[in-house]
Amino acid sequence: MSESTLYLHIGMPKAASSYLHSAVFPFLMPERYLMPGAANAKKPEYQFRKNRFAVKRFSDAFHQRSDFWHQHGDEFLHSFLAPFLSDESDPKSVLVSDEAITRLNHFNLPRMPDAFVDAQIEDNFRSVAESAGRLGFKRTKVLLVIRRQDLLLASSYAQLSRKIIGASQKDFEKRVTRLVRSSSNDNSLNFFPMNYYRLHECLRRSLGKENVLMLPLEELSRSFEGAIKKMAEFFNIEQQDQVLSRTSENARSSRKDHWGLRPLLLFKSRRETYQITAPRFITRRAETIELTPGVSNQIMSHYRESNSKLNNWLNTDLSRFGYCS
Repeated sequence: MSESTLYLHIGMPKAASSYLHSAVFPFLMPERYLMPGAANAKKPEYQFRKNRFAVKRFSDAFHQRSDFWHQHGDEFLHSFLAPFLSDESDPKSVLVSDEAITRLNHFNLPRMPDAFVDAQIEDNFRSVAESAGRLGFKRTKVLLVIRRQDLLLASSYAQLSRKIIGASQKDFEKRVTRLVRSSSNDNSLNFFPMNYYRLHECLRRSLGKENVLMLPLEELSRSFEGAIKKMAEFFNIEQQDQVLSRTSENARSSRKDHWGLRPLLLFKSRRETYQITAPRFITRRAETIELTPGVSNQIMSHYRESNSKLNNWLNTDLSRFGYCS
């Protein structure tokens, strides 16, 4: 690598992040890959010290509408990147992956992050780059894997269904309608990250277009070698000789356009060593939800205009995958 760079993979959740964690990133960035999210988020070494902003895990710092990065940014970033830093020379390039950075409250559930604010995103990522620069990194670059919004919302609902008492087809459709209506005002300061054009706009304003790669999951699925090549070029590395494993089927997708609902969660231990769920025969819980053509069209019609704008910026044709056709 010709230039010391901090790479951030920021999701999306339910867009092959688990697959990338296990089958791609460790091979593209061997010994230079850090995953503070998911299973590692509750380990003491991956938690920041007590502070008035209530930031503990890595992704928390990106949901702040506060002065956290200006007050703690250098120390916060150093606490995660210390194993890769050297007092004698510039650090080697490193990849930090945490899909929870773009994890938001699509379905109005308690104790989940609110919608993003444009200025908040831009200020946070600009501050990340400034802190990384003071640690010796010459550039900061962001990778974001997106997924068609209708499929992402159905998959997200199934994943979160253990927290939804009345999880069902009817409830899914009601929450989708509410989400679409609440985000219909283009002039609103708040937005959810499925507006990929608006998110891309914020990232390129704060980091520069050349430092942002937005890659459709569908391209990874249908043109695997080409998508991996794009990723390797973005990381400024030569693709490794080993053959990478291809992505697997979605874990909660039972058949085409159907997703299995999870049992209702009653209790989970702090360290997630055990949990108690309600048997399905007691809750009379539905087993699956379906992404019907009507719901799919409702979602994609809402995002079609912004997806078309994004299509002008990306080095791929989103209409091939149904984003804007």
